[in-house]
Amino acid sequence: MRPIHREINDFFPLNVKFDSKATRICRFQIKPQEMAFLKDPNISQSISTLANLAISVAQTTTNFKPELKLLVLTLERIAPIIQDTVNMNQKLDRPEAEWKMLRDEMQRAIKLVKKCSKVKWNIIKKSSYRQKLKDINGNFLRFFEFEVQALQSRNIRETLLEVNNVKLKMDSLPSDLTKDTRLRTGGVRNRSGSLSSSFRIEQSRCENMEREKYGWRVPALPSGIVPFDELLEKLKAEVVAGIDGGGDGSSMDYDYRSVLVVAAAGGCGKTTLVKMLCHDPGIEEKFGENIFFVTVSETPNLMVIVNDLFNPNSSGLQVLFESNEDAKNKLESFLDEKVSGPMLLVLDDVWSDSFIENFQSTKRGCKILVTSRIAFPNYDVFQLDPLNQKDAKTLFCHSAFNECELRPSGIINDKLVSQMVTCCKKHPLTLSVIGRALNGKDESVWESMLRQLSQDSPVLDLHKDVLIGLERSFDALDDEFKECFLDLGLFPEDQRIPTSALLNMWVHLYKHDDDGVDTLAKVFELNHRDLVNLMTTGFGNESGALANYCNQHFVTQHDLLRELAIHLNAKLPLPQRSRLIINAQGEDLPTSIEKVQEPMQARILSISTGESFSSQWWNMKVPHVEVLVLNFMSNTYTLPHFLAGMQKLKILNLTNHCLYPTEIDNFHLLGCSYNLTRIRLERVAISSSILPLLNLQKASFIMCKIGNAFEKVGPNTLPGLLELEIDSCQDLDEFPGILCTSVRLKKLSITNCIQMSGLPEEFGNLTSLETLSLGSCMKLEKLPESISGLQKLSILDISDCLRLSKLPDEIGKLGGLRVIYMTGCKGLPPDHLPPSVKDLSHTHVVCNEQISYQWREFRNVEIHLVEED
Repeated sequence: MRPIHREINDFFPLNVKFDSKATRICRFQIKPQEMAFLKDPNISQSISTLANLAISVAQTTTNFKPELKLLVLTLERIAPIIQDTVNMNQKLDRPEAEWKMLRDEMQRAIKLVKKCSKVKWNIIKKSSYRQKLKDINGNFLRFFEFEVQALQSRNIRETLLEVNNVKLKMDSLPSDLTKDTRLRTGGVRNRSGSLSSSFRIEQSRCENMEREKYGWRVPALPSGIVPFDELLEKLKAEVVAGIDGGGDGSSMDYDYRSVLVVAAAGGCGKTTLVKMLCHDPGIEEKFGENIFFVTVSETPNLMVIVNDLFNPNSSGLQVLFESNEDAKNKLESFLDEKVSGPMLLVLDDVWSDSFIENFQSTKRGCKILVTSRIAFPNYDVFQLDPLNQKDAKTLFCHSAFNECELRPSGIINDKLVSQMVTCCKKHPLTLSVIGRALNGKDESVWESMLRQLSQDSPVLDLHKDVLIGLERSFDALDDEFKECFLDLGLFPEDQRIPTSALLNMWVHLYKHDDDGVDTLAKVFELNHRDLVNLMTTGFGNESGALANYCNQHFVTQHDLLRELAIHLNAKLPLPQRSRLIINAQGEDLPTSIEKVQEPMQARILSISTGESFSSQWWNMKVPHVEVLVLNFMSNTYTLPHFLAGMQKLKILNLTNHCLYPTEIDNFHLLGCSYNLTRIRLERVAISSSILPLLNLQKASFIMCKIGNAFEKVGPNTLPGLLELEIDSCQDLDEFPGILCTSVRLKKLSITNCIQMSGLPEEFGNLTSLETLSLGSCMKLEKLPESISGLQKLSILDISDCLRLSKLPDEIGKLGGLRVIYMTGCKGLPPDHLPPSVKDLSHTHVVCNEQISYQWREFRNVEIHLVEED
């Protein structure tokens, strides 16, 4: 058995060590020279006290070592930051109240660690205190990620304001005096009297860096967009009106005239027009970085929307909100304190005018631009008129012929084009979709489409008429494309649909390949036909491995196209539908579902519920369901009891669209689904152990709270598991050792799990493993030596593992290793690659320039340089 002091030492950084008798500790201390700078004795004393206490408790109990380790590491990181910040605050004479929260949190932490020292066998207290220690550690990190950055940003702006005041005073001095002053001060200003270009560049850079911390950024314009300059200029004039002279930041009573509603029917181009406005050079010059774009939708969640502002990277730490009112207050504080000068806030796809009140600002120079299908009477309205014949024809030709011409000569005559535009009601979305459907087709197909559109056009209102027109473009699709399009109606409106979720379904339904090639090809074609919008997050797979080609792609869909998919799915009576889509916005499911007493034939079932859903499930009989998609938005969620009767269920997609992981009741029902092959959980808190799923091949946990999911798992719980994906699960401290018995596992992806610090030595039992991705596991310090036994391992991704300090000594034994991704591995010391790397063959190392220097002496590997983002 190892001496106790060595066991304890493994848990703490190099500067915190225990002596051989394990009776005395080398106290955590801020260096004397650092203490001199910490002029707030309460903070400095609290840090030392808390760290020493944490180390002492870890010495006397084994209950909380991982949590105490993280706490000490956090204190070690923040001590020098406190040194600098408090020192600068003293010099700037900043109020001590700014650090009150940190002092109070330190005292709370000290009391909690003292309580931990008294816990022995009480399981409830162990669990509770572990979570509280994690919460305190997270609070410290959040304080420095948000509060300190906010204070520093404010100080930067105050400095810029002081510089500007000096500039104004310099301008008021006589010319000969200012000339002499410039000579003596080194010349911040140039000969024309304006600030030097280098200063302006630096000021702009600071402002851009500040803006990049936040979300609500304006989406990029679609490629090849057709501009309508006259309409854009009219809207621009309306938006700018009243802004001039109002950007001084002073407050006034809320003015309803500061809200402008762009109203028109669905698919008329409201969002596109507003995006064009936001990218207009004149608007960008007027509002600078203060242009914000928010997608609202029919069932908005204010906390989710405001979190997207403060946390643009959804895998980062979430902002904590107690309620919608708290989110509203934090938003108001942001607008008052962070936004200076004129501001343009776009609220896209608003369905209720009451929601606009959450974004009211009393600052002058604030303009709120709303897009909606409803002309709200309390606000100024910019009515989006139908396109004229010329513009409608231009838009149609752009889709139908790949270029803005009247027609390709000798193929389609001009009269046919004009008739098609008229039948499309000059409706932008219809023109675009039908034009794309006819692209490259001969005249007979055009004539057939025209006949179908002409037959249905009389007496129907615009909305139904548009749906009919869009349905004709759907009829032009091949059978499998039709099925793929209809599957998009399974997901809620205005939500990004991960293509990896589509992949899970389509592998089973349409025999797509596991790598995502087939799925991505279908998505690209739907995007080409303007039936979806394809989005990419990240920069391809150069800097890190991908489990499949779909992992960095999402699709969104226009509301009308989603309505079309639901409309087409609903043509048959409920019991006969192969694809059953249920949307419940109230407490209960639609009564039409309750009335169905006979077993339904649905092969695919989607149920979407809102925040008020009561989780009271009716006794639905759906014995033939193979794919189940559950979308919800609530703090707790009960799985439907009829899940136990779905013996044919193969694919389960469980997605919570709230901000925080949702507690799931009836989780044990998954154990009844013996035939489950793929399961995808997003923002779900797993409070009980995973039950045996003998046929499960792929499991994905996205932004989940893993909890005790794998604590009581037996060695034969997941015997058929081939692929495991764990992304942004912030409570995962270590890869569960019991999963090392899944000897058939081929792909393992653990990414953005910022708390995960290690892999067990049993990891070498995963002898079938071919791909291992550990990207952005920032606390991972080392890989187990047993990894050298994974002879089938072909791809190893350790990108952005910032604390990884060494590679396994016997890494050269990995004869099948073909690619190592290691961009951003800043913790690897220079010239510390293990000698065995010389035994690697046919291996590519993908890294940034800094890492490449360590590999250049080894001629047996090929280096592929990528730029660090």
